[in-house]
Amino acid sequence: MRKLVFYNLLLIIVLATFSCAQNYHITDVTFKNNPVDENLAPNDQDLIQLYEPYKKDLDKDMAKVTGISGELLEKNKPESGLTNFLADLLLEEGNKFLVGENHKADVSYFNYGGIRTFLPEGEITVRNIYELMPFENEMVFLKLKGSDMKLFLDNIAEGGGDSVGGIRFKIKNGRAENVIIDGAAFNPDSVYWLVTNDYIAGGGDGMEMLKNTVDYVSSGKLIRDVIIEHIEGLFEQGIIISPETDGRISYDE
Repeated sequence: MRKLVFYNLLLIIVLATFSCAQNYHITDVTFKNNPVDENLAPNDQDLIQLYEPYKKDLDKDMAKVTGISGELLEKNKPESGLTNFLADLLLEEGNKFLVGENHKADVSYFNYGGIRTFLPEGEITVRNIYELMPFENEMVFLKLKGSDMKLFLDNIAEGGGDSVGGIRFKIKNGRAENVIIDGAAFNPDSVYWLVTNDYIAGGGDGMEMLKNTVDYVSSGKLIRDVIIEHIEGLFEQGIIISPETDGRISYDE
């Protein structure tokens, strides 16, 4: 009985303490940078031993030379050696995939923001390609009405140019004029096949008009893998990458 009284008394004291607790409010916040120091948090050697063999294999794969560039390739607008090179290889590799599909890609497009860095002069490694194109985007094909293709091109023109292949046009008042596709004058009543990535095909980067596709073909191939395969093919042939600007996008003066 005495023990029960003691527990009840203890419970009352605890409840009274919390019920009378003060309410606290944040009045100030201070931030502090804590340097990373192995002495403070030593490396887990067991974990390192676990992943080290995989890291070595990955580093070896990333260091593999896939091609040779004769110059530093950087992106620029309205066009550049890098943006032209990427668009042209996408068009070429895309049409290899479409063999037997009873159609061909007319225009290729790499979104400018998706080109994350440059390609160095000299040896190009797999790591360089991953840094250039870090996204898991798939190569896809869209069949577009001429009216939607024109909206798409006007969007590119408004942005001051981009990475396109198979096409030439001039930028005038933020619109695409004098459009030539596959060597022929643009026809708004025709349909055109565009090869690009699934992010853009889904309306990414403001390309909402591409959702109006008449037909859609998935390749199942990552854009990054397409780039690697193409550059490796050039390397095997002893071809040094040296793209040029060719006026495919220019300003109407």
